[in-house]
Amino acid sequence: MQNSGKKILSSEQFWRYSLSLYPAIKDLCLQWQDNYGVNINLLLFLLYLDKQQQSVSEAQLLQLEDLLKHFSTEVTQSIRALRRTLPSPWLESDMQQPLRQQLLNTELAAEKLEQQLLVQQFNQLGLTDDLLPYSQLLDHYLVLIQAPVEQLDAEILDLYQQSQQLESL
Repeated sequence: MQNSGKKILSSEQFWRYSLSLYPAIKDLCLQWQDNYGVNINLLLFLLYLDKQQQSVSEAQLLQLEDLLKHFSTEVTQSIRALRRTLPSPWLESDMQQPLRQQLLNTELAAEKLEQQLLVQQFNQLGLTDDLLPYSQLLDHYLVLIQAPVEQLDAEILDLYQQSQQLESL
């Protein structure tokens, strides 16, 4: 669907895109998450927007980042922290694996909700004249969270190339 140049995105297509891309970029994503506070779902979404040739303004990027920051902090990161506390000295090892798997499944469900929130918010954004170039969305996000963009240029390029190599979704 087109709406004056802006596509209406599907959260299910974004989820499938993410599941396809993530294995190839997982290590880098986790490194950036731990070192710079990158929200992996927002990173994936910005790559997805580039692939869809869609964009947002800087103010809209701030909105998306703010939306995820609150949900991720309150929900996703809390579940992740709980999962990472295992192994627990109070549980026998054969009891820990099912609990760890349940927490991992719950964390994954929260990640999917984050993605649905991103798509929903994007689809509600109004058209604006000050859209950022879609091929530079990731750079703008990294500047926003004060990551050392200049040092990450080669890795940023690799992320875009990995994304472009995926079959169209």
